[in-house]
Amino acid sequence: MKYIHELPSVREGLDHLVVKDPFFKKSKIDIQNFVWPYMGPGLPGLVRIVIGQQVSTAAAATMWARFQEKVPQVTPQAILKLTPEDMKALGLSRQKSAYISGLAQAVAAKTFDFDKLTQLEDDAISEAITAVKGLGPWSAQMYLMFALGRPDVWPAGDLGIQEGLRIYLGRDERPGVMETLLEGKRFAPHRTAASLLLWHTKAGSKN
Repeated sequence: MKYIHELPSVREGLDHLVVKDPFFKKSKIDIQNFVWPYMGPGLPGLVRIVIGQQVSTAAAATMWARFQEKVPQVTPQAILKLTPEDMKALGLSRQKSAYISGLAQAVAAKTFDFDKLTQLEDDAISEAITAVKGLGPWSAQMYLMFALGRPDVWPAGDLGIQEGLRIYLGRDERPGVMETLLEGKRFAPHRTAASLLLWHTKAGSKN
């Protein structure tokens, strides 16, 4: 499976919203054109998410491609063999390099267990991920969405979500985190699908 919209847990919400939500229905969104990847559970997906922190989608894709070329098998051992110079050559900042190395160390030491994560509820998964240095709520939410395909994840702090919601609400000003949290309740239990639709709306807007 290549794309997140192909996951039944997410596709159900997408199919529901594009028919039942007046804004998305009017937008006539073609879900098949979505390009967000399904990363699958495990270390590679979370490393990819760390790489994508606070950079554009294009920049994240470029750095991830370089990383994959350098580390075809993303294991803790392979990551820990990388030198600071290797990391820099891949376009990673010292901070992100430290976060990725720290994650690899935690997995190698078995203090962070990806297999156990899949058995937990969303909040417990977020708690486990954010306990790792450099991995905050956004990283946890992206992992829940793109690696585990959880259907009701709402990254209210994401600027793309806020901008998409601004367009959805017909506002001039982008809502803040708290308002975004509250507005997200209208999309439950399909907030992952709503997030994809709002990102799509933001990307296609000329406003």
